[in-house]
Amino acid sequence: MPQLKAIFVEEGIPPELAWLAEVESSFNPEARSPVGAKGLFQLMPATAESLGLSTSLPDERTHPLKSAQAAARYLRKLHARFADWPLVLAAYNAGEGRVGRALSSRKTRSFAEVSSALPSETQLYVPKVLATVELREGINPADLSPPRPRS
Repeated sequence: MPQLKAIFVEEGIPPELAWLAEVESSFNPEARSPVGAKGLFQLMPATAESLGLSTSLPDERTHPLKSAQAAARYLRKLHARFADWPLVLAAYNAGEGRVGRALSSRKTRSFAEVSSALPSETQLYVPKVLATVELREGINPADLSPPRPRS
């Protein structure tokens, strides 16, 4: 966990969000989902490739540090679009297009107001990540800072 947090800090992302790996994969770098996500941070192939990871052999999604760096970069990208950590987490789970469409159709900017338009998995996922951050770090997830410039 210290190495994952250090990568998140280097990428300007609150280090507490590295606990995302616990929710995504239970810290198993070989974890695979039925829909094709893989690694500690359960990156889909297209997302991983867009972030510079190889998905052919060797699949860099299973490399803990490389996948952490990619996940942190993706969180930064999502925060630039949604500017709200719960919405960022929803987009990480359900896809940024789906979250963007739900926000547009509901004419809102909050996860609470759009969650019912998202898959039930995402409705449960966002509070689970936020609760994990609160439990593991003892901080209110609402106090998470926005991304900082990269160090």
